[in-house]
Amino acid sequence: MPTYAHTLKKQALSALLDPSFDFIATYHAVADLRRLAQKHPGVMDERTVETAARLLVSNDHENARQSYFLFREVAKILTDLAVSPETDGLGATALASLVELLRQTDGSAHRGIAEALGSLPVRITGPRLTIGPISSHPTISWERLIKANGLVSADNPRYVGRSLVASIPQSNRVLVIKLAKQSEPISALANEIRWMEMLKKPDFTVDCRFDIPTPIRIQNRMVFCITRLPIRPPMESALHPERLAIGFLAHRDYFVYPNDPLMKTPFAKEILRRSAFLLGRLAARGIIHDAPIPLFHNRTQRLRREDQGRYQWFRAGRLDQWLESCDFPNFGLSGLRDFEHLATICDHGRNLYRHVCTHFFSLLLVAGSHFRCRDRSRAGIDEKGNPVDARGLFDRDTLKKMIREIFTGYYEGFVETTTVPRPPVDLNRLADRMIEEMGVDRYMTELLRRTDQNALTDEEFSAFLKTRGYDERQIKGLHRGERDILITSGPHLGDFNRQISLPEMIQGTAAMAAVCIAGRFAVATKGLHNEFYSVGK
Repeated sequence: MPTYAHTLKKQALSALLDPSFDFIATYHAVADLRRLAQKHPGVMDERTVETAARLLVSNDHENARQSYFLFREVAKILTDLAVSPETDGLGATALASLVELLRQTDGSAHRGIAEALGSLPVRITGPRLTIGPISSHPTISWERLIKANGLVSADNPRYVGRSLVASIPQSNRVLVIKLAKQSEPISALANEIRWMEMLKKPDFTVDCRFDIPTPIRIQNRMVFCITRLPIRPPMESALHPERLAIGFLAHRDYFVYPNDPLMKTPFAKEILRRSAFLLGRLAARGIIHDAPIPLFHNRTQRLRREDQGRYQWFRAGRLDQWLESCDFPNFGLSGLRDFEHLATICDHGRNLYRHVCTHFFSLLLVAGSHFRCRDRSRAGIDEKGNPVDARGLFDRDTLKKMIREIFTGYYEGFVETTTVPRPPVDLNRLADRMIEEMGVDRYMTELLRRTDQNALTDEEFSAFLKTRGYDERQIKGLHRGERDILITSGPHLGDFNRQISLPEMIQGTAAMAAVCIAGRFAVATKGLHNEFYSVGK
C-alpha cells in the first residue's frame, strides 16, 4: 500500500510533464514536489531525477517571462537531494545530473541550474584581518626612505599609475611607493600592507610561484607621508594632498602582465592558469579578490549611480570599455597584486558563487585581450566609418586552450584536488563567439547624459571631451547640460544601454563557477565526489 507521500510524489511527477499544464500550473507542481523532497527526501527516487532533468532540457515554458524561476526551482529539487543525508546515494546522482545538464541547456534553464549549483552550502570561513588604529603618519623623504631600508640607491624611477617604481641595482626587486588617492580611505592602503603580512604566513603557502611583496614600515607605521619625490606624480590633483603612501619591495616582474604586447603566448597561458589557481585557492581560504580587473557597466555614470557603475555580470548588461579594463590586470608574472582589493568572506551560496563568476569573467576577458594587445593600433573605426576587424590577431586553438587552462587552474585551486572534470562549456562555440565579438569593434559610442555633464565643472567638461577626441572648436560649440552628447569611448561589448553582445561568456563563466562550487561541495560530502567526477569526464 503506497504511503501518502508516495502518492503525492507520483501526482507531482505526472504534472511536471503534462502538456496540458500551463506555466502557472507547472510552477505549482514543481513547488509541491520541492516541498515534498524537503520534508520526505526518502520517498524520492531516480524517476524524480529523470523527470526533473527532462523538464530542464525541454523547451517547455522557455518563452514564459518568469521561466528562470521555474527552472531554478526544478534544479533546486535536485540540489536538495544532494544536500539531504537521507537519500541513500540518490544525492550523488542528482548532483552529477545537474552538472551534465549544464552542457545540454541554454537560456533561462541553464541559468537556473547554475544558480542552484552555486547555492550549494559550501562552508568557507576567511581569516580575521587585524584592524588597528591609524592615528598618525610619520614623514620621510625619498632619500631617507631608501637609506632606512638598507638600499644603496633606487634607479630609473617612473610612475606606473599612481605608484612610483624604482629599480634596485644588482637585485631582482623594485621599490614601490603607492600614493593615496584623495578620495580613498587611508584604511584601504593600510589593509594592503596587512594582507601582505597575512599571506606570508604558512597557512597560505602554495606550490607555485606567488611572489608576495615585502612591506616597508616607517616608525612601525604602515602609512606615511613621503616628501621630496624624485619626479612629480601625474594627475597630482587626484592624489592625497599630504602625499600619504605605503611602500613595499616587489619582484621586478610585479608589473609584467599576460597581455603585454611582448608577452609570448605560452607564457601568457601559464600566467592565466596560475592566476586562476591563486584566485581559486585564496577563495577556498575565504579571501576574495574583488577586482581582478576593473569592470563597469558605465564608467561615465559612476559618480551618480549607487553601484558606481560597477559591472554586475548576472544582469548581462553592456560591458564598458572592455579592452581598457584589461590594460593592467591585478595578476601577472609574479602572481596576484593590488591586495587592497582583498576581502575576507565568511559565507556560502550565491554571494560566493557570484565572486567566483567575476573571477572567471575577468580571466576570460584578459585572455581575449592578449590577442588584441599584439597590435593595439588595430582598433576603433576605420577611415570609411567601418568597425576595425582585428579577428586575424586571434588564434582559435590557443584561445580554447587558454579557456581550458583557466578552468582547470581555478578548479584545482578552489576544490583543492588534481582530479578535474572537463569544462562545462562548448569550447569551440565559446572561442568562436569571443573572437567574433572581441575581434570586431562594433560598439564604440555612448551618450554623455545631461545629468552627467551637470556633475562636472566647465573645466572638467572640456577636459573630458578632449580625452574623447573633441577639438577646441567643437568644444566651444557645446554647452554643458544643454543636450546629450555622443562620445567615442569604446570598444565596448554591447551597445549603449543594451545587453552585452557576448552572452555566451556570461553563460560560460556561470557554468564554470557552478561546477567549482559543486566540486568543492562534493569533495566535502563523503561519497559524492567520485560519481560527480565520473560524469564530468
